[in-house]
Amino acid sequence: MSHTIEATNRVAVRAFGWRDRVGYMFGDLGNDFTFIFASAYLMVYFTNVAGLDPAHVGTLFLVARLIDAFTDVGWGRFLDRHTPGRAGRFRPWLARMAVPVAVASALMYAPFVADWEYGAKLTYAAVTYLLWGSICYTTTNISYGSMASVISDDPVNRSSLSVFRGLGANAAGLFVSLVPPLFIYATIDGTSQVVPSRFFVAAIVFSACAALFYLLCYAGVRERIEAPLVAAPRGIGALLRQLVTSRPLLTLIVANIIIMLAGLFVAAMAAYLWLYHFNDGAMSGPAQLATYVPGLLLAPVAARAAGRFGKKEVLVAALFGAAAVYLALFFLHVEHPWVFIALNLLAGFGIGFYNLLVWAVVGDIIDAEEVRSGQRDDGSVYAINTWARKVGQAIAGGVGGFALALIGFRSASTTQTQGTIDGIYAFSTLAPAVLYALAALILISFPLNRARVLENIAELARRRVARSAE
Repeated sequence: MSHTIEATNRVAVRAFGWRDRVGYMFGDLGNDFTFIFASAYLMVYFTNVAGLDPAHVGTLFLVARLIDAFTDVGWGRFLDRHTPGRAGRFRPWLARMAVPVAVASALMYAPFVADWEYGAKLTYAAVTYLLWGSICYTTTNISYGSMASVISDDPVNRSSLSVFRGLGANAAGLFVSLVPPLFIYATIDGTSQVVPSRFFVAAIVFSACAALFYLLCYAGVRERIEAPLVAAPRGIGALLRQLVTSRPLLTLIVANIIIMLAGLFVAAMAAYLWLYHFNDGAMSGPAQLATYVPGLLLAPVAARAAGRFGKKEVLVAALFGAAAVYLALFFLHVEHPWVFIALNLLAGFGIGFYNLLVWAVVGDIIDAEEVRSGQRDDGSVYAINTWARKVGQAIAGGVGGFALALIGFRSASTTQTQGTIDGIYAFSTLAPAVLYALAALILISFPLNRARVLENIAELARRRVARSAE
């Protein structure tokens, strides 16, 4: 039995339905119209437009994620402890921060920075990146992700929200990856190059779209579930002491870091792979079909597969499959672009299952921690998991930058040595093969299998019935 929000400062809400599913999908479109754009193109902007050293960029990404340890968890804790308004606990922040996150995103790609002194443009890069990622994006993303568990307490509804979030992510990724390369790259004197002014225009357009999508999410979803009331809510120290002993959370965090490292490492290297190995930067757009089309095709079957075999079981098998395909790509050293895309498409089915189901796994962990402690901390648990994913992103950007420096990449140069090009290919294929296999091995030890998840759902339902009878 769910606890519908009908307190004196709240209004009764309609029943869960398609408006919630579609509205929630728009939230991830908003997230990814800036996040995926940054993941795919920000490193290219920093090195090829602003002329920054890739090692310096990598350091910036790593330092920012250390800062996020405080901003992400701090914001999640604020969300769990502040008094909700009439619109809910998490939902209002999507509307409040829609425009700020869009402005901060666009500012990162300003082309005039390229003419500044090196120290000034590195400082500008650091300030704008922290403003976007550690402040503005944190407030929208943590609020959006935490909201899923209060839209409905029905496990089927939550699984559908996870799938629709995955649909939004894959649709955004497909569009953001396909369209900008056709616009921001041009072939000059037989060499594919970045056009700085077009880069900035593309960033403005995609940031504005993100703001619109956040507002559509706010309009579509409703919060319905309240956290159980406790006489003495625990402090942050007690919460962290509990969470550091949570085997499900720690296992997912480690796997998330490795999976994000693999995926974003591939994304960070992709622009260089297509610019130099295939000498066609515009092909990086069609190449992203392999990343996002599988998720769209799997959406109708992912929830059913998880229901039949279990989320953990499906994810382990899928990640091992993706690792095998990337290993084949490394040894084949593919020269034909469409053969490379076809094999990446096959690997994408393994990653697609993960992207569609991981958010439902987070919900399972929140339920498990409520069973264990009797208190529900949606925002805090989600924030810690999100920070772990951002650590993976930072390590990907950092390792990507250091890897480019290691193989002799020359910033602001239109050509690279053959050794550098071969190194880019190796890092684009062998690294994800190893990392996805490692993540699959770690998830084998994840304790929330199908049977355990069903036990936790039944226990929480029993407690809610008991509370409602009091």
